[in-house]
Amino acid sequence: MSHQPFAGTVALVTGAARPRGIGRATARRLAELGASVACLDLARPYDEAPAHRTATADDLDAVVGEIESLGRRAVAVRADVSDPEQVEAAVAAATEALGTITAVANVAGGSGPGFGLGPLVSLPHHEFRHVLDVNLVGTWLVSKACASRMIDAGVQGRICNVSSQAGKRAFPLLGAYCAAKAGVILLTQCLALELGPSGIAVNAVCPGTVDTDLINPGGLFESLLGGPAGLEAYLEREIPLRRLQRAEEIAAAICWLLSEEAAAITGEAVNTSAGQTMV
Repeated sequence: MSHQPFAGTVALVTGAARPRGIGRATARRLAELGASVACLDLARPYDEAPAHRTATADDLDAVVGEIESLGRRAVAVRADVSDPEQVEAAVAAATEALGTITAVANVAGGSGPGFGLGPLVSLPHHEFRHVLDVNLVGTWLVSKACASRMIDAGVQGRICNVSSQAGKRAFPLLGAYCAAKAGVILLTQCLALELGPSGIAVNAVCPGTVDTDLINPGGLFESLLGGPAGLEAYLEREIPLRRLQRAEEIAAAICWLLSEEAAAITGEAVNTSAGQTMV
């Protein structure tokens, strides 16, 4: 990439606030590459899943401060991405503050205890729906709000959605998440077909096992595997590159897909799993 490929670009990143998260790494990298960044996050616990790890209002303010310290413009907008009115208000506020958004990173999502984790036959209905609403419906709502404004303004742009290797292969106890992330891939392709004539490209990334506070808070993932020896055995068995991915690596792939260097690419779901998934 050139030194400042996003100079003059207004970007929006959902799920931007969680420390050590993909969204936060993406927001910061976009700023480092020249963009003004609207940082969107729920920034509070989910009412339906209070135990699920989410960012705080302080985390959201902190990422905005980090971006501003780089000499870029930034704005914090709070919204539940599954709520159409909140999404519309957040995108309107971000547009008012920074200008028309032409680079969109849909990162908000996840699953976990109380948030869709468990056997499908015993999973509560509200948990299954919540996982779909946040991961899939939220991606559509944010894409819709941003793309419609690009079209109205007569400008081209790019959208990158975060799917998962779980959108390409089944994982036990993650059925709701797998269904949602598979939906993100087909949503990406449909948006690419529909928005392509307006000069808007839409792609997705499919991370594998990423060392974030969502998956591995305080080394919990390693502990569940039995410590360093268990993690080493897992890596040898599951991941050809023999390591967990870093949030910054996924952010780099997202930013490349949002850049003009990926101008010929749309409708793709790019694996960023260190070889863990190759389909």
